[in-house]
Amino acid sequence: MLESDQPTRITARSMLELLSAVYALHPAFGEAEIVEIGTGVRPAFPDNLPRIRRHEGALYVNGLFRHGFLLAPALARRAAQIVLENRFFSEVMDEDPRERRLA
Repeated sequence: MLESDQPTRITARSMLELLSAVYALHPAFGEAEIVEIGTGVRPAFPDNLPRIRRHEGALYVNGLFRHGFLLAPALARRAAQIVLENRFFSEVMDEDPRERRLA
């Protein structure tokens, strides 16, 4: 993976490096069919950690970066607890909205 904010096409060198690594993992991959190649910018914060934020009655879950499929179930549980139980999770939330109401 190359970190970049440009949604460009894959370079020949990147593709060769990827395929070489896969072939080194197991030579049977040499016979695999490449169905699709894609690139794109994945949403991330500078520290690559996800965030859950409340703003004007909406809950935003962002910054899953390349780990979205792995982190989505855990963040969905957290989001449900925030909405249904008014919970706060300092590891993914910047400020406790419950404290703002008291001030």
